[in-house]
Amino acid sequence: MVGKRITICVMSLALICGMCGCVFDNTQAADPADNQIVLKWVTGGLEEQKDSAKVWKKFNEELQKYMPGVVVEFECYSTADYSEKWKLKSVSQEKMDIVWCGWSLDYVTEVKKGMFLPLDDLIDEYAPDLKKEIPENMLQKQMVDGELYSIPCMQQMVSWVPSFDIRLDIYQKYNDIIDLDKIADFFASHDKMDIQCWNEAEKYIKLLDDNGDLKYGVMGFANNAEKGYEWVRNPYKIEESGDDYSTINYYRTPEYKLFTQVYSDWYKKGYIKPNYANSNNAQEEINFEIKSSGGYLIGQGYFPTESEIESAEEMGIEPYVTIPFCDTHYIPYAAAATAVAIPSNCENPEKAIQLIDLMNTEKGKDLYNLLVYGIENVHYKKVTEDTIIPFGYDYSGVPTQYTAYGQYKWVIGNTFNAYEIYGDNISPVLKKDFIEKINNEAVPSKLMGFTLDTTPIKDELKQVDAVVEEYAPLLNTGFTEDAESVYNEFVEKLIKAGDDKIIEEINRQISEWRKTKQEGSLIQ
Repeated sequence: MVGKRITICVMSLALICGMCGCVFDNTQAADPADNQIVLKWVTGGLEEQKDSAKVWKKFNEELQKYMPGVVVEFECYSTADYSEKWKLKSVSQEKMDIVWCGWSLDYVTEVKKGMFLPLDDLIDEYAPDLKKEIPENMLQKQMVDGELYSIPCMQQMVSWVPSFDIRLDIYQKYNDIIDLDKIADFFASHDKMDIQCWNEAEKYIKLLDDNGDLKYGVMGFANNAEKGYEWVRNPYKIEESGDDYSTINYYRTPEYKLFTQVYSDWYKKGYIKPNYANSNNAQEEINFEIKSSGGYLIGQGYFPTESEIESAEEMGIEPYVTIPFCDTHYIPYAAAATAVAIPSNCENPEKAIQLIDLMNTEKGKDLYNLLVYGIENVHYKKVTEDTIIPFGYDYSGVPTQYTAYGQYKWVIGNTFNAYEIYGDNISPVLKKDFIEKINNEAVPSKLMGFTLDTTPIKDELKQVDAVVEEYAPLLNTGFTEDAESVYNEFVEKLIKAGDDKIIEEINRQISEWRKTKQEGSLIQ
């Protein structure tokens, strides 16, 4: 059994930092030549930092050792702006050679619009190592209608696990009563969030409330009701395991209906404090004594390292004890949250795939780390061959716009080729051994290889999305005196919006896919 551990809920915030666009002038990178090939690489990333031009110049100099005569022009935008920037670029048919196609884009829609090149033949001829070093089931995530259109940036590729988080100072007060291992074992023993799970959670909330320690209350448990389900397309799900492929709207599941009743009851009992739960003040939000978050840890409770506690104190926030609700992972069938593709109007696709190959395989490790961390002894120092101490940011390995230089490793390429940050108190979720272990042990989705075509139901989906936007935020807060009545009205409007038609079409497509599915290998 895994020993007790703790995490800080802020770690995921780095993934959604606001960033500005930046363009790199490739003339700074190398001496111009008539036969020089310029690849434009458009990605989500940090705004141009103080030393960006210096690092990109060095990158292009080093690139000559691998791809003589090729120079990269970098253009980066914030993940918040990326979707709009991509729309403008795709409509204008701007020439690009490598693009990030992460979570801010509807990947399947872009593929079906013909925006990306199929990669199988290019890989076979120019970059065969990609299919040797990236697991087959991870490449399958990027396939649409049987063809590969992008390369996932390898990182945690597994399902997100909901959790029960108790503020560290509160836990320390009650640690003779709160047995983290026992609670984790209890939640893991239940496939879905049934009434026993909610009663178990309430037992500890009531303990704090009865002793006057529930000043800010609880928040954020709507996602916990998703336990045991996998998304097909928001808000449609199938059961995560088993042989049942039937689709259901998540908001019409027994588990979500039960959640609305429980949360309304918690609100009436005073566990949910409207003044805080409805606040936009982040400083108030982190004071909740008990809340839900999520992450990649499974099994038993997780305690904070000294560096995590120190970092939290510096940021003026609270660390939390995290109790995962699951003890297994699965690999979702949907496209990876971060990947790179080659636009269909790329003029040098063979060079583009070779550069992607370098960023995702062992042979390009040094070049990849240069682009991620910058120049040795200028932006970081080595402790061992594969561990570093970056300058200007902390143990988490996540740079900011104020760092002299540093890129998000998960938008550049294969993070398993990245240097690790040195330290004795590094969270396991930041360590390659841990990430590789959970990836290897996870069970692939039973929908792996399936592609949902939303074209026949696009109008109904828009109407359903509008209904969800109207009702879900209210039900998810618990601020309802009559949750059953509001929930029934919600379901009625979903049905009128075309929910049953959507479910029927998704089920039809899954059924057809299962009939025609053929086992095969991407590996040559």
